Amino acid sequence: MTPRVSVIVPARNEAGTIEACLQSILAQRVEGGLEVIVADGRSSDETAELARSLGARVVDNQERTTPAALNAALAAAQGSIVVRFDAHGRMPLGYVEASVKALDEEPGAVGVGGWIEVEANGPWGRAIGAVLGSRFGIGNARSWRRPLPNQGRADVETFPLGSWPAQSLRAVGGWDQRFLRNQDFELNHRLRTNGGRIIFDPAVWSFYRPRESLSGLARQYWDYGRFKALTVATAPASLRPRQVAPVLLLATATTAALPTEFARAARGALVAYGLMVTAVAATSRGGWRTVPVLVTIHGVWGAGLLAGLSNLAGRSILSRLRSTQPDRAC
Repeated sequence: MTPRVSVIVPARNEAGTIEACLQSILAQRVEGGLEVIVADGRSSDETAELARSLGARVVDNQERTTPAALNAALAAAQGSIVVRFDAHGRMPLGYVEASVKALDEEPGAVGVGGWIEVEANGPWGRAIGAVLGSRFGIGNARSWRRPLPNQGRADVETFPLGSWPAQSLRAVGGWDQRFLRNQDFELNHRLRTNGGRIIFDPAVWSFYRPRESLSGLARQYWDYGRFKALTVATAPASLRPRQVAPVLLLATATTAALPTEFARAARGALVAYGLMVTAVAATSRGGWRTVPVLVTIHGVWGAGLLAGLSNLAGRSILSRLRSTQPDRAC
């Protein structure tokens, strides 16, 4: 019997978390049944073997990237609804059922997602979780904190993870494989541009384990910034004012270090930023580590965005120069 839902999980060297993830998925109950597909990026550990032993179907992801994994799993999916999940996460009971219900009930819905409860194992993870749930952290904290009582569904730009009708995904070509990061935002932007609704449902939620080091966080947000640049280049209308703030912070820091007439004002702005960060940390469950986490997320994401935009601009200029060069006779 063909299952109604296909849960797809990109994974590579996730032997430490894949069992808990898949057990939580296989415990789900939904009318029509579900299948689990793990797209394995040729792991060097036991990820694929563990997935098979638990009853998941494993497909090969020879590109070893997240969007390629998602597309490989989508190609193999038999369900009419596709649920994307993360190997670092766990589903509470009812996750899939709530996702399917929202897609069924909301007219024009082509995507449904919810919020994430951060499940940290150490002090840096707790600080990261606190920052993700703060409006001062990433500007769009809805997906990273517990909703208010009686909060209902709402139309949004995007969400982490998510569920979509398989037909809608295939109609737009699935995930864009250029986006090694930020691929769900880009996908949901295309779906909205095509007239679909992207829905946030508080009844859809899951657990997530964050990075447990500042260096790991920095690498993550450097990539997020770089691939946001690609999103801006391909869909300029997707840029939001809050996403410009980290770039302004870097510009302010640069101005403060230069011998210009604006240096004093820039230093004053940096002091104000520092006081705000300290105030957020003083009331945060993450403690003093909240300060370096906030500064890392803001500064590294902004630097990644600028680096990505510069790289794309450089490639565009080089391409134009090559196209204008006259052909040389052999």
